[in-house]
Amino acid sequence: MSSTDLFKNTVSVRKFSQKPVEEEHVKALTSAIKGCFSMDNRQPWKVIIVRDEQLKKSIASACSNGKGFLEAPLAVVVCGLPDEAYPTLGGFINSYTVDAGILIERISSVAKHLGMQTDWVYVFKEEKIKEIIRAPEEARVVSLTPLGIADEISALPPAKQLHEIVAFDHF
Repeated sequence: MSSTDLFKNTVSVRKFSQKPVEEEHVKALTSAIKGCFSMDNRQPWKVIIVRDEQLKKSIASACSNGKGFLEAPLAVVVCGLPDEAYPTLGGFINSYTVDAGILIERISSVAKHLGMQTDWVYVFKEEKIKEIIRAPEEARVVSLTPLGIADEISALPPAKQLHEIVAFDHF
């Protein structure tokens, strides 16, 4: 898959296959996580890759639309670590949210390159997720996703026109 094809045709996964993720692919994902850049290379995150079926069921119950966690062979939880991040990115925000966003895109891109899909879940009960994965108090759950081979996909609504989202020289 070419790098331009990687970012075309964004889809929404409606159903995941229960086919296990090859160990070689898990290693590729963990290598991509390790090599992902962040502000000052602080890597203010902890990624929890969940294989245990009972834990995935618990995660699903703590999300607004968690059925993918019941189907996919893996769940990925990205936690930000504010105390390890650059404190004031842009003068107003801790960098862990931006750094975690970069990491989330990296995980999704590598998964897609390996023939798998993610379906990021953004509405969840953070305290419940932290309890399930035994995260420390200072960790912040930024996002989670089931990860595996898609059995059923659907296209997302059309993207905005380029002129609506990109400008040159001035806003």
